[in-house]
Amino acid sequence: MTIDDAAEYPERDDLITPLYEPSCKGDSARPEETGTTRSSSNNVDNDKEPILGTASLMGKSTSDTAAQRAAYAAMFAVFVDAINMMCIAPNLPIMVTPGLHEDSFPSTEPFDIATAQYAHDAVEALGMVISNFVFGYIADRIGSRKAILLLMIGSCCTSVGIYLVRSNYWSFIAMTFANGLFGSAAAIANGYMFIIYKNDREKADEFGGYVMATLMVGLTVGGLFTLFFPSNLFRPLLLSSALCFLAFVVCFIFVFVPSESPVEIDSEPEEDDIPLDKRAISNVIIGASFDHLGTLGIYRMSTLYFILLTNSF
Repeated sequence: MTIDDAAEYPERDDLITPLYEPSCKGDSARPEETGTTRSSSNNVDNDKEPILGTASLMGKSTSDTAAQRAAYAAMFAVFVDAINMMCIAPNLPIMVTPGLHEDSFPSTEPFDIATAQYAHDAVEALGMVISNFVFGYIADRIGSRKAILLLMIGSCCTSVGIYLVRSNYWSFIAMTFANGLFGSAAAIANGYMFIIYKNDREKADEFGGYVMATLMVGLTVGGLFTLFFPSNLFRPLLLSSALCFLAFVVCFIFVFVPSESPVEIDSEPEEDDIPLDKRAISNVIIGASFDHLGTLGIYRMSTLYFILLTNSF
């Protein structure tokens, strides 16, 4: 339609066809059109930014929660493992004294009473030393999660095995050694903390301390298990075996594979890292060994005192 034709219809301004249509919206574009377009694009950008920020925070919170659950599950495994190691220890002097209790061994030949108990502690400690080396290697090769699961299911089986061979001293010693071979949960869990919190050294040290505290509490609680079964010296093993299976289930659910850790890993070394001093490490190991020998010596003296006390009555 031409302008002359449009003059006949003044109320139809929309019939006028512009001679020039701007290719881009600049100063020639309508103000309301430009304002609407820009504000809408700004609103889209503004809407995206808080959504992305919220997702990032939610992801970080979820990863922290998963790491904490995994750490607590590993600590529960340490707690149960300590209970398993100590649940019948207070009963050992009675077990190795023939005729003192209906569950006592008929004979500990060729050992006397004190040596029979000392042999039990020795084979259990030897099994734990071997376990630390073997399962440390396993954790490096197949992962800490699988190592912890193997430790828990192994402790569950060997605890039942000790209960089944309770009538023979040497079978008891053999199964005690096997039980010690699965007694390195504290070492594996401690290393696991430094994997899931590799980017947070302070938190890794914190949970490493929690692992050792959990170990001490578990040893104490394990010794108290004997109070619940005064008439049966070996029955605490069945309860500790059930706890080991429960720890296996808990770790299976909550402990994740370190290579798939949701916590971001910082590969850059820290500036304040101090190289390991082999001489200092050797001094620590030697000192700990002498301390352990001294503790066993006092423990053996306390056993002799117990035997003399019981024989006096």
